[in-house]
Amino acid sequence: MRKDRFEAFFDAVMAIIMTIVVLEFAIPKGTDWSNVKGLMFQVVVYAISFFYLGMMWMNIHTLWHNVEYITRGVMWVNMIMLFFSSMLPFWVVYLGRNFFALVPQLLYGMDVLLITITNFISAELLRKHNPALNYGVEYLRCGMILDISTKLIGIIVALIWFPPAITISVIVAMVILSFNFTLLRRKKRAYKQRNDETTNE
Repeated sequence: MRKDRFEAFFDAVMAIIMTIVVLEFAIPKGTDWSNVKGLMFQVVVYAISFFYLGMMWMNIHTLWHNVEYITRGVMWVNMIMLFFSSMLPFWVVYLGRNFFALVPQLLYGMDVLLITITNFISAELLRKHNPALNYGVEYLRCGMILDISTKLIGIIVALIWFPPAITISVIVAMVILSFNFTLLRRKKRAYKQRNDETTNE
């Protein structure tokens, strides 16, 4: 399959996943602030998940910019990642309605962790067949390992003491993704500049 066809499919599915969760929100019966208060945690978890997926999507597009060849394995890993991503809206609503409970936090955290792991595997498979990706692989690998480690720490803390630690760990992972995205962009510009200079010579 051509890269552009798969990217178009990936983008379409991700756009639906990132917005469909809003349809699951229960509309408050009353018009007082007390009625809206019940939606607070749902909106918070939705916002965290939306921006987490958005930042992951930006990182993926930065990585895929120089991809020339995709294997069937890459397609399958990304399909699995989309499957776990498609489960996220369900866990967002479930967690938003039971924010301080351990089981909803664990199910949400495990899903986000599996999304990250499949994204990491996809990046490693892409790098093997696309030498041009080596320009930023150290930043990508480091960022994803920190991301996975942060979520694992959140799950451990949740099991021992404080269930919302999982949601907090996702917020921390977003900061890591944002920093990683900035480094990848800078590395990409430097790589392009070197290639342009080589071509001009």
